[in-house]
Amino acid sequence: MRLHSLFFILLSCLAFQINSTEVSMTTYNLGLAHTFVPFAPERITPLVSNLEAHKTDVLCLQEVWKKSDRRTIEKSLKDIYPYHYKTPVKNYRVGGRPTCKISDIFGEGKFVSCMQSKCGEAEGDDFTDCLIDKCGEPLSNLKETNRVCASALMAQVGKSPIASILSIINPFVRAGQFTYKGSNGLMLFSKYPIKEREYIDFKDISTLSRRGALSVVLDIDGRDLRAVCTHLTSDLSRTIPYTGKFENWGSENKEQFSRLLEATNKENYPTALLGDFNCGFKKDSTNVSGELESSCQQAIDLNFSDFLSESLDECTFCNNNLLNDLDQQSEAIDHIFLKGLTAVSGKILFKDEIYILRDRNEQRTNLSDHYGLEVRASF
Repeated sequence: MRLHSLFFILLSCLAFQINSTEVSMTTYNLGLAHTFVPFAPERITPLVSNLEAHKTDVLCLQEVWKKSDRRTIEKSLKDIYPYHYKTPVKNYRVGGRPTCKISDIFGEGKFVSCMQSKCGEAEGDDFTDCLIDKCGEPLSNLKETNRVCASALMAQVGKSPIASILSIINPFVRAGQFTYKGSNGLMLFSKYPIKEREYIDFKDISTLSRRGALSVVLDIDGRDLRAVCTHLTSDLSRTIPYTGKFENWGSENKEQFSRLLEATNKENYPTALLGDFNCGFKKDSTNVSGELESSCQQAIDLNFSDFLSESLDECTFCNNNLLNDLDQQSEAIDHIFLKGLTAVSGKILFKDEIYILRDRNEQRTNLSDHYGLEVRASF
């Protein structure tokens, strides 16, 4: 009787191995945030070369903000991945015209006047630090009296002060609420056919950059798999004042993750959530710091597994990356959450340093300010 039971168990395990399907999935934030992450124009060519050489079944890319970069990557990868999904670049404009009245931003105690009088000589990070330290109260007041104006004002970062002001006081066109003309920066590529596609829009709960998720159902050798590619709000409290509808950047991130889970956790499809979630768990055995942990915990509470936190003692946004500051804490914020699938293996990718030419000088750097993550799973 015992031998018969043992034989049945072995036979069942063998049948599962024969019938199971394996799929490899990769998430990678390319850091192509021009004017924010250094060397974006110089890094695009080596980034494309590495993506072309990488072998995976499903590829989720973030921070491909500009249309020109999106076209370059799509053209380079179209022969490798017959199926892809991205959304049009379109900004979100709300409120009246003009977006900001002159009285909203100029005058005693108003934000632009404060910026001009107290931070006019500062540049780069010093300018940002000055705005936070000396003009935070005027910005908070603007958020309370005209939040649309405050959000549109912050969305002009990267433009010259004059161009920014003209945009928000234009009496004929409402200013866009998001950077990079409303791009979400997301691209999803697949070697398998896409049966269904849906865009989960977070525009009503996004500040500064437009957030959302590309959700598809893939036909993996006759079996359905839901793959979702996303990039959630970052906690920018140390660098950029918050002007959104929530208490802070972290609350916005958590609400976006909650909506994502609500939209994708309905069917019985095996599901993979890929992307830069800007949240992650602390690793006591390493120097990996926690970041908005309660936000990521929402997926764990719904029985998603997280190979990165469970099996890899590594960061994906790290202070040893040459594009990041040494005083930046190392975090594990790029994830592939799985439900209805079993992780077989995984690894951190794209860690190699490269050399670029900048002003005719050779400079050593990394491909992106993030590293990539690959997970191979069966279902």
